[in-house]
Amino acid sequence: MKYDYSSLVVPQREEELAAFDWENFLPSKITRGKRCFSIVDEGTGIEGKLIARTAFIHGEIQGLVFAEHVTVEKTGIVHGVIFCRTLCIIGHVKANVVCDNVFIRDGGLMSGALKYKTLKIESDAAITGKFERRTLLSAQDSQGWAAETALAGI
Repeated sequence: MKYDYSSLVVPQREEELAAFDWENFLPSKITRGKRCFSIVDEGTGIEGKLIARTAFIHGEIQGLVFAEHVTVEKTGIVHGVIFCRTLCIIGHVKANVVCDNVFIRDGGLMSGALKYKTLKIESDAAITGKFERRTLLSAQDSQGWAAETALAGI
């Protein structure tokens, strides 16, 4: 079965990221309640886009990875852009990444620009680049925060 992802737009600004609706992300919507995932094996290289609900990357991707959950395994390499909800790096990521939760495991390498909400780095991981904590948690949270800040006189 083929799905039309042509109308899928990757958020570009902080406000769009905060408001992104993962519940209506097409791969999540299609597979709701099912254990579905994509595996890019060690012998596979992708140049272009990988769009999936959950992706396990053992091979190499040059381009865009757009998924709810991404794991870059020990032999995995990603060059380009990753947009996801959760990211676990055991392999090599040389990319611009926008993600809610990032976990860089021992042996993992992250190089590039990273925007995140939570970040965990194990002691034998290697990181270089620009790292920025995302401040907007969601559109609703940001409105609540603005109201609380105004009341507190901050």
